[in-house]
Amino acid sequence: MNHHHDHDHEGTAEPHTHLVSVGIDIGSSTSHLMFSRLAVGYPSVHRRRPEILERKVISRSPVLLTPFAGDWNIEAGPLEELIEASFRAAGLSRSQIDTGAIIITGEAARRDNAQKIAELFSAQAGQFVCATAGPRLEAILAAHGSGAVHRSREEGTTLVNIDIGGGTTKASLVEKGRITGVTTFNIGARVIAFDRNGGVVRLEKSGERFLQDLNCDVRMGGRIPPEIPARVAARMASALFDLLAGGNPPWDDILVMPALGKLPPVDGILFSGGVSEYIYRRESAVFGDLGPLLGKEVGEQAEKRGYRIIDSSEGIRATVIGASQYSMQVSGETIFIPEPERLPLRNLRVSLAQLTWEPPIAEKAAQVIKRALAEIDPEVKEMPFALVCSSPPFLGYGAAQEVALGIRRTLAALPVAQRPSLLVFEQNIGRVVGEMLAEELAIPCVDEISLGELDFIDVGRVVDGEGYVPVVVKSLAFGV
Repeated sequence: MNHHHDHDHEGTAEPHTHLVSVGIDIGSSTSHLMFSRLAVGYPSVHRRRPEILERKVISRSPVLLTPFAGDWNIEAGPLEELIEASFRAAGLSRSQIDTGAIIITGEAARRDNAQKIAELFSAQAGQFVCATAGPRLEAILAAHGSGAVHRSREEGTTLVNIDIGGGTTKASLVEKGRITGVTTFNIGARVIAFDRNGGVVRLEKSGERFLQDLNCDVRMGGRIPPEIPARVAARMASALFDLLAGGNPPWDDILVMPALGKLPPVDGILFSGGVSEYIYRRESAVFGDLGPLLGKEVGEQAEKRGYRIIDSSEGIRATVIGASQYSMQVSGETIFIPEPERLPLRNLRVSLAQLTWEPPIAEKAAQVIKRALAEIDPEVKEMPFALVCSSPPFLGYGAAQEVALGIRRTLAALPVAQRPSLLVFEQNIGRVVGEMLAEELAIPCVDEISLGELDFIDVGRVVDGEGYVPVVVKSLAFGV
């Protein structure tokens, strides 16, 4: 880590830090690594939260096929070799990495697989965020990684990001830089895969659905008629755009999560994920799947339906370039830590609830928290997380009691494994709320911490004699 004392960013109040960061993306079909150098500092004298001021990609691995044994079990040995080879090619060793993010998606995210992947990085656990992404988080990551969120914020536009991978397609609606809706469909390039002779070597349930829809009865190991892949790709593309236009699903399980409903007028559409390489004509290689055909059909359908196609900056690599390690934040002193021996807590993902002080406060708090918890992907429901309650400036003790009541109602009804490991408040009400919940829910509460939706946090032990805890915020960093 290098500290620079030159002020080469206008208006920055203090020297900035250079971090070497790695983003590792491990999915159902492919994996890849991206190494970056991030300059982190304060954007101005008035902003007391460090931000990434500059990003520079040092090296990218080629896109690698994720090594699975039969029945979707990840092969840790070959995966580790791929990762080590990528480090060597970048001219970096693990000890030179300051911070990183490992995003595990699709079949790689199954609990037994995610565990194996996490173990490969256990020595760097403090510096690395290891995030298992279910469909909702995947869609959010893709919309950030493709540049859709950044562009929408800068231009004040409404955009749709469509991330088409091997097994699923994720769509995100982005309005003025905010993701206002996400959905996922069982549409992907590798739901049917075949060898050179048309022999079917992989057939997912959704692949079978599309074949049945075309009255084509091909089983695993059988041969697919040469004209069928193009017809399947065309059917997938029309189903995708029909669903985005608010149409009815052709069958129920094409939806992994509820549809977005009819889209508002959009200013443009961006594509990411493996199939986007074909849509933007950056790739022409054939991998024995529907990729090239699906890319062609989706591109043509988008144009036919009058969408403006915007070039995405990252394509297949549209996920993270790493995690920028924020410097420490320190909690307020009005915190509640019922069992200090249970600290430190590491790598808690953040679930955000936006409170208001409008009456009835308790009822509204309960609703908002329920909604925040409902948005957690089922794949990660029982993994440790922090529930962050952000709110306008605080009204008084009575309002804090009401908030505590709303929190208690919601959390007491949940199984213990699905309750947050930590409650975080922006205003200094941690102790008040914690003490009110103590009898039923002994959950540590910290306050005066500012967090965003894609943050992960570590909470250190209580500082002796001071009564506060150090908090490290790790934010996922994107290439745009």
